[in-house]
Amino acid sequence: MLDLIFSSCDIKATGTMRQIQLLSLELLRLFDNICQKYELKYWLDYGTLLGAIRHGGFIPWDDDIDIGMLREDYNKLVDVFPKEIEKIDGLSDKIIISKLTKPQDTTNYNELDQLNSHTFILFFQCAFKKPFVHFDVFPKDYIEDCGLTPDRNDKQTELQVELRNNIINGTWTFDEGLAIQNKKMKFTTDKTSHISDAIDGLHNNIHNRIYKTDYVFPLNKIVFEDYEFSCPNDYEEYLPLIYGPEYMHIPHIALDHNTTGFVKGQYNNIKKDMDYGFEESIAYLKRINDEFN
Repeated sequence: MLDLIFSSCDIKATGTMRQIQLLSLELLRLFDNICQKYELKYWLDYGTLLGAIRHGGFIPWDDDIDIGMLREDYNKLVDVFPKEIEKIDGLSDKIIISKLTKPQDTTNYNELDQLNSHTFILFFQCAFKKPFVHFDVFPKDYIEDCGLTPDRNDKQTELQVELRNNIINGTWTFDEGLAIQNKKMKFTTDKTSHISDAIDGLHNNIHNRIYKTDYVFPLNKIVFEDYEFSCPNDYEEYLPLIYGPEYMHIPHIALDHNTTGFVKGQYNNIKKDMDYGFEESIAYLKRINDEFN
């Protein structure tokens, strides 16, 4: 019955969850504006892509943004995104940018605590500090044809763990370790017939998926919460690789990142203060996005 209701009705989150989503949307718009300025290619990924297809926007219980980028554009983003944030008066004080590549990067851990959830994360993350919302950018790599072996997924999982451990214990720098592991996995920056989740991508070591390049490129456009963003060329082939063939159905278990609880804690559960914080922050980012150049 719930599956029928969600698939046939336009159901949106309400209350704090919806406020989180609307502020996240403006953060996504900022990311999109910067990518357009530098001609960086990206696509809505994972739950954000699924929400766009199944709900026309956020999955009602989703509280973050997921984005995919190929390595070349991803590396440029890591360089230019902080510079763009610095150009906008006052914005850098409201934003956390995290790409942890060595243990001492966590010295300001109280501020990054909610962002990285006590996990040594290598991929790019950006958050609005208060009220807290965030997005993740997951790097993707092309695979040489000779690297498409049956044991590939298990091997990459092992190399992901090895990369993190050797960075933590000081055996490798991030750049050294990534180059070593990428070579083992036959990753390349040259265009090939297949794309993979990167070694420095997802941190739960179970999502090392392989996608045909023509499932992703050329990128398409999709409406997400009344705005257009980039999406994979053939999401009907792409999404089943992540969520299975029944991706249009509602799952038996709905998970979030407990952002709602964290945000309420930021305001000591004083609703009027929290509501004002969201209203002010959404208007602030919306103004930046509408005037972005």
